[in-house]
Amino acid sequence: MTIHTDSTTSLSELKEVDPCALLIDDETGEFTEKAEKILKEIFENFDKDKDGVWNLKEIQDFATATNGRPFEDSVIEEIVDSFEVDEQNNLLFRGFYQLYHMQTLSEPEETMNDLKKHGYDTNLELVNSRKESK
Repeated sequence: MTIHTDSTTSLSELKEVDPCALLIDDETGEFTEKAEKILKEIFENFDKDKDGVWNLKEIQDFATATNGRPFEDSVIEEIVDSFEVDEQNNLLFRGFYQLYHMQTLSEPEETMNDLKKHGYDTNLELVNSRKESK
């Protein structure tokens, strides 16, 4: 998408036009501080045993909450092969970050849709109903 602006357009106005710009820092190519904080919150929310990694059940609980169904075995294999896991193939936060980073660079709208499913709006703010249930 090409956005044509004049010199008086502020960055916040551009972000309103393209909310996906809230996700990736243009200078570093990494997630913005706010987006990374949200990913950490989601990761911690699904880390039910609070051991700092996601086991298979926690990955599948996340998949069901995000996609309406668990991941197929082939997707789990791809996650284990492609992103950082521990010796027991538990997904580390770094692996979760890598998974979302890859998705966001290719399909930022998909990442925004996922974040909405976890209670965040297009400005990456937690909506009131989700704040109350935390």
